[in-house]
Amino acid sequence: MKIVYIAGPYGDAGGYLAIDRNIARARDAAAWLAEHGIGYYCPHLNSAHFEAIAPGAPVEFWYAMDLALMPIADALLVLDGWVNSKGTQAEIVEWGKSGKPMFYDDYDREMLLEWATP
Repeated sequence: MKIVYIAGPYGDAGGYLAIDRNIARARDAAAWLAEHGIGYYCPHLNSAHFEAIAPGAPVEFWYAMDLALMPIADALLVLDGWVNSKGTQAEIVEWGKSGKPMFYDDYDREMLLEWATP
């Protein structure tokens, strides 16, 4: 099974509801992948609202954990809003070192399906 790492904005100056919208966008992408038989790792779901659940964990902890888990993935799916997300930009830079495929959510879903399915 191929695994896709979902990268996209999490934090937002808009607070809890804005973060919740970012989590929902990532969850929708994860659901789409699952419905097409494609495995995924979604940092948003792994740490959903942990800024409130574990407020003592600094944002650097989450970044480091996500970057440590990236190598398990075979491809990167970048969600909209990445341009304004320092975390997503760092993931893209790190991913670029891997030489593995990268897909942009609203443009490359069909290409992702072709890549992932035999």
